[in-house]
Amino acid sequence: DERGCHPVGYFSKEKHSEEGYNLACILMFPSYQRKGYGKLLINFSYELTKKENKVGTPERPLSDLGAVSYYSYWTYTILNVLKTYKGDCISVKDIADITAIRQQDVISTLQRVNMIQYQK
Repeated sequence: DERGCHPVGYFSKEKHSEEGYNLACILMFPSYQRKGYGKLLINFSYELTKKENKVGTPERPLSDLGAVSYYSYWTYTILNVLKTYKGDCISVKDIADITAIRQQDVISTLQRVNMIQYQK
């Protein structure tokens, strides 16, 4: 705006995590919540993870708003991969490798949108 640039939030990235976390903390200032900035930072954290040739997941537990944002990001990203994939068949590992989203998060997202079922 006419007064210059303003911070809208921040995140901290874990560079060396035993648990495979790619994001330790994400925070959006209240006046900038629900405007897409959180998903932008989530996407940026996964792009950094891809550059490291890794897969990752956010540090747990997720806050209520964090869970909503991550589930939305994972769903959009995974469904976009499925929509644009040119091969005959794709595995959970393939999706994880393409998106840098941890395999367990891929599975839980596909279960949430009723695309796969766990059977005993």
